[in-house]
Amino acid sequence: MTTTASNGRVKAHQARAALRPPGVMFTSLTEQLSNVRRWNAERRWGLGAADFHAVDLTPRAGNDPLVVDIIAIYLADTAECNGVMRTCQELWTVAAEQQPHTWSWDWYRDSWQDIPKPVRLIDGLVHRPGIRRVTVDLSAGYIPGAHVRPSALRGPDSAHAEVLAAAAHFPRWIRAMDGHSVPYTWLLGYEVMMRGERTPLRMPALSWSHLRHTMSLTAAFMNHSFSGWAAPVRVNDM
Repeated sequence: MTTTASNGRVKAHQARAALRPPGVMFTSLTEQLSNVRRWNAERRWGLGAADFHAVDLTPRAGNDPLVVDIIAIYLADTAECNGVMRTCQELWTVAAEQQPHTWSWDWYRDSWQDIPKPVRLIDGLVHRPGIRRVTVDLSAGYIPGAHVRPSALRGPDSAHAEVLAAAAHFPRWIRAMDGHSVPYTWLLGYEVMMRGERTPLRMPALSWSHLRHTMSLTAAFMNHSFSGWAAPVRVNDM
């Protein structure tokens, strides 16, 4: 994990290490579970021994290079925040700590206080707190060179917190994103809220800028057409 300086950037030697070529992008389920144990202790998520013992560590991804097994985290509600927004905020924070620079569409809020990302699950999806091994196709819906509307790809298997868990576990996957060999990703299981109200026409979108060495989480329009993007889906959820 990198250490963030007071200006929001990681120290210079850590930033240089973070910008090495991606190499192997993904880590084992055992290493991911160790990550979650560490984050749980550091960030006081409140996950207990029973949550960890219930995790299935049987690999199921197969041979597709962008279908991966992910240890996903779904946090419980607190008095201050519902579980969906808390999970999104916490996983984004952990993922951001491992990149040299980050930006999100609500950066102006985060510059003042730690306010959870304003998201909700789309209709039909249910938030179940705990830890689960989920297999996710990170390239689903991607067609090389084609412009695709994300609204045409949203469905009951659309990924949400699982993509942010992947960003936290696999920082090299983020830095390998180029819109070609490794597509950028929409989080179609979420929709963005504006001023506390539903905005079904916007969803979070996760990308990497090689020019700025920055991981970005933007609020993209559902009905616009884009090239170079995937709509990750859950292949199975244990």
